[in-house]
Amino acid sequence: GLQDAHSFYWTRDDEGMVPTTREDGSTVWVNAGGTKPSAGVIADHNLSVVDFTQAVPHMIAVLEEHDWMNQQVTMLAHFWGAIMLHRYWNSTDSIAQHAILIYQEEQH
Repeated sequence: GLQDAHSFYWTRDDEGMVPTTREDGSTVWVNAGGTKPSAGVIADHNLSVVDFTQAVPHMIAVLEEHDWMNQQVTMLAHFWGAIMLHRYWNSTDSIAQHAILIYQEEQH
């Protein structure tokens, strides 16, 4: 549905041009083929808890690089920290770990 359209859009004409915004706010035209999302993106709920834990510092760094407000970055850092302290996170039950990752993913 609509969610898939936002996540997996493809153009039939990879040589077409699409507008994009540079960091300085100016608009530039780029090849449509270069704007597709990576086919290798893995949904949060399909990650292991170890992989997710390793990704958190990188996600925070990217948010800060893209000038997210400190309050928002701190809120997410606290949320992810609380998730990692939850009893399901360190459970030996893989279903419990999967459940907490699904919960985390659904919070956006």
